[in-house]
Amino acid sequence: MTAFRPATARDLPDVAATLAEAFAADPPTQWVFPDGTAALTRFFSGVAGRVHAAGGIVELSPGTAAMLALPPHAQLPDDPAPGREGEMRNRLDAHHPHAPHYYLLFYGVRSAHQESGLGGRMLSRLTALADRDRVGAYAEASTWRGARLMLRHGFRHTRTLHLPDGPPMFPVWRNPIDDDPDRPRGTGS
Repeated sequence: MTAFRPATARDLPDVAATLAEAFAADPPTQWVFPDGTAALTRFFSGVAGRVHAAGGIVELSPGTAAMLALPPHAQLPDDPAPGREGEMRNRLDAHHPHAPHYYLLFYGVRSAHQESGLGGRMLSRLTALADRDRVGAYAEASTWRGARLMLRHGFRHTRTLHLPDGPPMFPVWRNPIDDDPDRPRGTGS
């Protein structure tokens, strides 16, 4: 079984390359980055570095799968984005929930390892953290296929967002599953 672990700064190129490969054929990604893989790899390098520096969740199974997420109340530093990337961010930000939550920015599996259950394992890791802390989990699925996987992990589709002259995206939300009603919310204890 493939092991996931927190990424170190030295792992960030692997995280970026894994996500770039996983998202290369993704319609919203192609809409934002029509120039292809080099721009996509630079994008994921920047995001992975900012998530890592902000104390976010950067996990990987080396050469196989990677995940970038933010815990409740963590934020990425402002990084203005031009063009379509900025348009996408503005559209997503306008619909982002305000309640405390884990925010799944990206998770992906290299093409040779897709359909092996790794995506579901990453989702399970994230939802376990949200359940532990009794907060929600949120993501914007870039395909309905990805949204269906999240639905199987307890997420619900909140709305469909349409990028200007581009493909749809599917925001999803998951309430925490609470097996201890006496524990205070949002404490992680």
